[in-house]
Amino acid sequence: MSCLTDGELNMLNGNFLCGVVEGFYGRPWTTEQRKELFKRMNKLGMNTYLYAPKDDYKHRAYWRDLYSVEEADHLTTLIESAKENNITFVYALSPGLDITFSNSKEITCLKRKLEQISTFGCTAFSLLFDDIETEMSGADKEIFQSFAHAQVSVTNEVYQHLAQPTFLFCPTEYCATRAVPDVQNSEYLNTIGSKLLPGIEILWTGPKVISKRISIQSVEEISTVLCRPPVIWDNYHANDYDQRRLFLGPYDGRTPELIPYLHGVLLNPNCEYEANFIPLHTVAQWSKSNIDGVKKDIVISDSSVTSDIKLETEVDCSSDEDISSKLSESYQPRSALIVAINDWLTELYTKKVAAWVQPLAGPPESTQTVVNTCMTVNTCMTVTSTTNTCVPVSGITPLSAAANGIPQLSDSGGSYMQPTMNPVYSFGDGKPEVEPMDTIPTIGTATVTSTAAPVSSSIELELKPIDTDAENIDVEIKEAKCDEQTDSDTDTVMQIDSTEEIADKKDVEDKLSFEDMALLVDLFYLPFEHGRTAVKLLNDFHWLKTNARCLRSAKSKKTAASEEVTEWQSRAKTFEEQVNMVNVMADRLVKIPNRALVYDFYPYVWDIRGVLGLLSSFVKWLGSSKNHREAFMGGEQEPWVFRGGLTAEFQRMLPIDGAHDLFFNRPPDRPTCKTYTIRPFLPADEAAVYEVCRKTCDDGCDGTDVFPDQPDLIGDQLVGGFVTTSPEFCFVVEDDSGLCGYILAALDAKVYHKKLELGWTRAMCQKYPKPDVMENLSPAQEIIASFHNRTPLIPDSLHKRFPSIVKIDILPNRIEDNGIPKRMLACTLSALKANGSHGAFCEISVGDRHMLDLYTSLGFLCVPKEDMLCEDTVVLGRNI
Repeated sequence: MSCLTDGELNMLNGNFLCGVVEGFYGRPWTTEQRKELFKRMNKLGMNTYLYAPKDDYKHRAYWRDLYSVEEADHLTTLIESAKENNITFVYALSPGLDITFSNSKEITCLKRKLEQISTFGCTAFSLLFDDIETEMSGADKEIFQSFAHAQVSVTNEVYQHLAQPTFLFCPTEYCATRAVPDVQNSEYLNTIGSKLLPGIEILWTGPKVISKRISIQSVEEISTVLCRPPVIWDNYHANDYDQRRLFLGPYDGRTPELIPYLHGVLLNPNCEYEANFIPLHTVAQWSKSNIDGVKKDIVISDSSVTSDIKLETEVDCSSDEDISSKLSESYQPRSALIVAINDWLTELYTKKVAAWVQPLAGPPESTQTVVNTCMTVNTCMTVTSTTNTCVPVSGITPLSAAANGIPQLSDSGGSYMQPTMNPVYSFGDGKPEVEPMDTIPTIGTATVTSTAAPVSSSIELELKPIDTDAENIDVEIKEAKCDEQTDSDTDTVMQIDSTEEIADKKDVEDKLSFEDMALLVDLFYLPFEHGRTAVKLLNDFHWLKTNARCLRSAKSKKTAASEEVTEWQSRAKTFEEQVNMVNVMADRLVKIPNRALVYDFYPYVWDIRGVLGLLSSFVKWLGSSKNHREAFMGGEQEPWVFRGGLTAEFQRMLPIDGAHDLFFNRPPDRPTCKTYTIRPFLPADEAAVYEVCRKTCDDGCDGTDVFPDQPDLIGDQLVGGFVTTSPEFCFVVEDDSGLCGYILAALDAKVYHKKLELGWTRAMCQKYPKPDVMENLSPAQEIIASFHNRTPLIPDSLHKRFPSIVKIDILPNRIEDNGIPKRMLACTLSALKANGSHGAFCEISVGDRHMLDLYTSLGFLCVPKEDMLCEDTVVLGRNI
């Protein structure tokens, strides 16, 4: 079979398959989403949909079972909808998990199942043998020469039984890296190619499961082995292997010159349906860019880092005038992206209800999907956390902590399991090109120059920064809550009428712009590369962290600001402006009428904006503190390569590699627009900090009535020492109404207690005279008496393991997002770690159940009783 002749005719005669394969692991799309997909595909000129959701149990695990009447109705409706939109509906069955190829009853079940599907109106089928064990059963070994022969025998028989319809086959060795020993010498692939009937198309993912590049040379190689051009099952935008990533970038890494060498391309996209507008739009543009079958024998080689960032992957390899003229009109990812974003903007303001309205399963958490059938509209998902957060336990005493289930720190050290972050090589830095889902437990490095030039948006638009006050750069972590009615059929969110002129300036400001969507795409770009805005954020933060030493030098010499300091401050302001742009975009996104899109995107946007806010707070702390040490600012922790995408890379840039559990948060149940700001403590905050302390001192409840005559007393006892002697390690959080929480810390607890004894405690003794009678004391008198009694010394064993001390309080009725305390703690621990600390502890009273729950949820574990400061105190610690 000549792949060249067939390839030239693919597009001209309509044989080229271009479409979507729903083949990911996870919650399948709903019936309504699929119907909408068919309409969109038809509009884009795509022609094929392959139904293969891994978590439809009747597609894979229970492939023998026939569909019920209700399920049959759903499938019939889908097939009819596909036909109405000129889409070929290909039903795929995946029997490879447990089929016995030599058992005639099994083959009968297979035929009966596909016959049932044919009665629904389906005329195209597929058998998938991917992701299965290659060892045959004993019965099969007696009949078939090899695993390939067994698959070919069954596939050919079924194909002929169905009267040779459109038919696709997915081999077990479906990419070059899975070919044993290689593509040319694979006995399996050569058997498939020579024995499979010519009318059966063969699916292929390219050099790898997720291929960064697919070259003409590699396609020619596999075409020769398979005796036919392959249909590419393209996992380029698939995100089912990483719950923290979306891929919104354009179709790339495949020159349009591949088209005449293929029989088709089916894109296996993001699990989140609404995230696939740009991937589908750009692959459709790609498929039309070489409709005349222009060929040129070139091989796309791996690009440099610069090429990766700029996404320049085609068209510069010929001197022939005719070919160059043709290629000048060919597909360009960047141009295709601009076209797609413009078309996407209209989708954003099309009112649409979310497919399911339920608590959002955040991307940081692992998911285990339990799906009865993918025909059901309201598919359910079970969420299980993989982090080792502590289960809150109330009502414990130091002696009963272990017995009551509080997580304990062993005497040998305060370590506990941390969530694993696996590497993804984002840039072409000379390292082997790995699969995004590969779990290689090594940390890669990348070189980032400290004088990196500003990088514009990846689609070359000038994004104008939001004006900010250079003197007071607040760090915003903007959260969530547009309105509670946006998730029902009676959605009351603002509606956009394209025929009306929007007169209200606020409405204009709240509307998503092209630049907003370009920024969103940059943050969630492609599996092997980030958008330019994302790269600039990474570079800028790395530079700010690495060069913060210049601030310390200038402050110690008390000289005028040098050029280095001026540059640092300027770049810090630019970084803050970029973060503010992300916040503005996120706020606008949450308000759009397309609630389905909001619910698909919100967990990811919430996650990355929270981390960016944390980085901004750390930059603010660097700019205001003189206590960071150069040893921790050297930039040796460059996290370009870690699984989790851009969010994980930002997290790895903070100096808290032992506290990544703080980044695994669940987003609020409903998308919201409530704003929280975490920033360093200022002297003007003291009164508000005292007020929060007073309103939370009674085990999280208001204790104002306990100290009616001395409202500042409890603050003087619990927080006054921190803000007076250690303000550089104190942070506060604000909402729109003002300060609503704080986290206070001291780098060295022994030094801190010494300062209290020499200064603060003496001042309090003068302010509050010792009670004349030390019996039957009121709560206020007990606190006053504590100032006049010697504070117990911190045991050396405790200080050695946890040298720092922290205290956190929040107003629970004001902070609705459970992730805020974690981010507050992450910011504080970053500051402590940057100054050499390796652990922190806190002290709470035995009866403070609320505070015990809070600290254990933040990863603090109960220390052994010999490290207790006193009998009525619980001490909890955690590593950094």
